[in-house]
Amino acid sequence: MKISKILIVVIMLVIVTYFFASRTKSGSGPNQAKASWFSKLDANGDGTLSPEELKAIDANGDGKISAAEAKAYGIPDAEFIKWDKNGDGYISQEEMKTYGG
Repeated sequence: MKISKILIVVIMLVIVTYFFASRTKSGSGPNQAKASWFSKLDANGDGTLSPEELKAIDANGDGKISAAEAKAYGIPDAEFIKWDKNGDGYISQEEMKTYGG
């Protein structure tokens, strides 16, 4: 009787471990969503957005990124709001520095 209980516990631990390991490898959840749009912008793959990479988003060249420009590059609205620290509807050069620009 004791061996069967131990065997059940071991099997459950294996299943739980497998579940967490496969979930981590697949990159599911919000981090995967961020990775897909962020990796498009991060052309050199260094994990930050360089000034050149940020300038590519600034389609009209006015030195700031509008919500429409951000949306065109797939930046989620919630992320744009987070980057737009002063809430003026644009990501300025100063605000870009937070992300590597």
